Amino acid sequence: MFTTYGIIVLVLFLAPLFFNIFVSLKNYQNRSQPIPEHLSDIYPESRYQKWLKYFMTNFKFELLKQLLNAVLILILLFAGVFSWIYTHIALLTQNPDLQVLFFVGVYFFLSFISETIYGYYQTFKIEDKFGFNTTSKKTFWLDRFKGLILSIVFGGGLLYLVSVLFSHLNSIFYLITFFVLSFILVFVNLIYVKWIVPIFNKITPLEDGELKNAIMDFSKKVGYEIGKIGILDASKRSTKLNAYFSGFGKTKQIVLYDTLIQKMSIEEIVAVLAHEVGHYHHKDIITGMMRSLVILAGYLGLLYVTLNIQGFYTAFGFDNSFLGFGLILFMVLLSPLEILLGFLLNYISRKREYLADAYSAKHYKPEAMISALKLLAKNNFSNLTPHPLYVKLMYSHPSTGDRIIALEKFLS
Repeated sequence: MFTTYGIIVLVLFLAPLFFNIFVSLKNYQNRSQPIPEHLSDIYPESRYQKWLKYFMTNFKFELLKQLLNAVLILILLFAGVFSWIYTHIALLTQNPDLQVLFFVGVYFFLSFISETIYGYYQTFKIEDKFGFNTTSKKTFWLDRFKGLILSIVFGGGLLYLVSVLFSHLNSIFYLITFFVLSFILVFVNLIYVKWIVPIFNKITPLEDGELKNAIMDFSKKVGYEIGKIGILDASKRSTKLNAYFSGFGKTKQIVLYDTLIQKMSIEEIVAVLAHEVGHYHHKDIITGMMRSLVILAGYLGLLYVTLNIQGFYTAFGFDNSFLGFGLILFMVLLSPLEILLGFLLNYISRKREYLADAYSAKHYKPEAMISALKLLAKNNFSNLTPHPLYVKLMYSHPSTGDRIIALEKFLS
């Protein structure tokens, strides 16, 4: 196992793992920093102490989860488990496409079991302990079952299609696969709220009333056609607040969590909605989609390299290259690239969030957006003193403090 290529895989897997742990430790140590003055009214002392316990509990749990996942991957790779699985699958079927499907399916099932255990503990031990969880055990298991069925049907179908394309298209496999996956990426974005979300949640149209009138008044003011506004029954799983924008053109829709409706004032809700409209105004969904397609092309290039270096396969007990193992190895080798990509993409994302905040402040009320951000931080137990390096690498949104500082410039 410890050939040159085996050592390369080991280093490329462990180096990002240790780096991520190092950055998380820096963030953990930063919890003792004093809360900035402009954020001092978010947490009363008793709630701040509760946040500290929540933060420390989550840090320890995430660290344990990372280490256990790493141990599982290392055992599968270096104890010859992957090659053992392939040998037994090859006895079941000689069809190369079914071999790929079953091989990746076994790995997915192992991951599914571990993620279910982690998810159960996170939901019913940690989130429940700190008052966030509203998920019943029935809902939890239904969610897992639905997710499993969707993964088998759509994930399995897509994997089988990719394997067939790989078997028959040779040199143009990567080009055709790029177009197929690009189509799926765009299509899923278009149907996400209409077809996928309702499998797990109920979305109801915003009813006529004071809130809808305030939203329509804002819409007329900025000359924006709001389209659909849906209320998601997020409260059946958690007390946390959120809102998001999905789709484009005729499929565009703003989704507000019912928890957000329940806890925010009308002005705060309109400010949050104005932020989402800001994303649409700046074409963030379209540009985000284009970035995803560029990344997809890069990933397929890396997959090409992974599939064509024979040493990666012999190092782990395979006689020849095998698409099923190549896909899993590809995900392992992505780790260093994901750190670099995360740094760049999160930087771009934070810039877009600042622009959306600015749009809300310019076209509505900056004080309402500031108030909404403070309420979000308070209810979602946001970290008010994250380490700057952690923010750069992990945060797709600026920290609450940085967003409020930027918004305060609009108050004058």
